[in-house]
Formats: sequence, C-alpha cells, structure tokens
Amino acid sequence: MKTLEFSSDLMVLTGQTEVTHHPDRTVQISPDEPNFWFGNRVIFHDAPTDGQALIAQFHQDVPDAAHICVTWDIPNLELAPIERLFEGTGLKVEQGDTLTLSGALHRTAPPEGIAIRPLISPEDWRQSEDICFTEQMRDGLPEKGMRNFLENRSRARQEQIAKGLGQWFGAFSGDKLAGDMGIFHDARVIRYQSVQTHDDFRRRGVCSSLLCASLDWARERAPDAIPVIVAIADSDAGRLYRRAGFELAQTTISAYRPPLD
Repeated sequence: MKTLEFSSDLMVLTGQTEVTHHPDRTVQISPDEPNFWFGNRVIFHDAPTDGQALIAQFHQDVPDAAHICVTWDIPNLELAPIERLFEGTGLKVEQGDTLTLSGALHRTAPPEGIAIRPLISPEDWRQSEDICFTEQMRDGLPEKGMRNFLENRSRARQEQIAKGLGQWFGAFSGDKLAGDMGIFHDARVIRYQSVQTHDDFRRRGVCSSLLCASLDWARERAPDAIPVIVAIADSDAGRLYRRAGFELAQTTISAYRPPLD
C-alpha cells in the first residue's frame, strides 16, 4: 500500500480481516465485524472519475454490506473533486490526516492521581466501550448496532494483544478509566489506535501521558519503526499531537454511507 494510513490499518488488523488484491483495487472484509464500515471496504488504487461506478464495484465486492465505504490508496488527493463526484449519492466524503513523529516526543508525565497500565479486566474494556459510545453518539452516528460493534471490537483487540501484536493502555483514576489508546507495530510502523478521553478528565494531560507510555512500550519492541497517528491535523486532537512533536505527512480520502435502516 502507498499510504501509511492504509498499510498500517491492515497491519493492525492482521488475522482479523481478509484482504484480496486486484490490479485496480484492494478489497478488505472483516467477517466477524460486519458493522465495522472501515473494515469492510474497497480501497481503489487509481484516482476516481465515476462515483456511481465505484459504488457499484463496492456492492459487487462486498455484497452483504448494509453500508458503503470506498477509499483511495493515493496520498494527498484533492478533496473537492471527489466531493463533486459523490454529490446526490448520500455518501459523506472525508479527508484523513496522517501524522508521523520523526524527532523526539515531547514528554508529559501523568496527571496527579492518574496511573497508566494496560486494560486487563472485562470492566476495563467495558469502560473503554462506554467512552467510545458517548463520543459516537455525540458525532451523530447511528445507535443501532453500536453496542454490539464495540463489544466485538474489544474482543478482536484482545485477541490481537494475546498474539503479541500490540497493547491497549488506560489512564486510571482509581478504578475509573479516564482515557485509553491502543498501539500496534511491525518492524516498519508503530500505529496509534482510537485515542479517547472521558469527558470528566479532558484537558488534564491524560492523552499526552498515554502517548508517552504507549510509545515507550512500542519502541522497546520496534526501535526503528516510525510512529503514526491518523487524525485531523487542525482538530483539538491533531493540535495536541503536533504539540507532542508529530507532523502532517500525508492525507487520504474516504467516502462512506452508514446503513440506511
């Protein structure tokens, strides 16, 4: 894959997703997580020219999907022309920013009263799901099927951790989860996953301290790999990562539509 985002996506999902390569596209299917839109998608290799044809190709490649999700393995495509291609289709076109760390991470100690450790117990994972559920509802995503999706995703993450592919760290105030993030790696890339903070603990340095603890763990295992985060560079989260030393490296574009019912 040409983009750091998609190559690291597939690395993170090793064993959880089925990938079929064609000359013009890569088809990704996650059999155990049909509600994972970005785990059941078609990644095209060439710049788009016909939105309807790409939607038809998606339905052919992922016939059981209730959603639509297509992306392009081309760094730094222009957003506006692709938005025009999908006008009237009901698909949302979004740009994703890939940030990388080439220098030293600006380190932040955990806030007072916060301890960082891996998620271990079922209650730890349930709290992580609750934080994500609240954020997804705030973003206007459909509630139907969301709890089931989050439970399946937690199970998949724990399977990945058991295989030694990554780890999931939480920042805890006593037994309460203040925030969490995952980190996975191979020899080339260290990829952060799903950084989130509980509403009660925002703007206290929880995320920054998790960045440090997670990277310390990954660099012990993959010292030459490049750290990667996918986030909107000008969002609150993106600005936090840039203050920590990350810089914009690539952009990618995806078009998707949730299930209609």
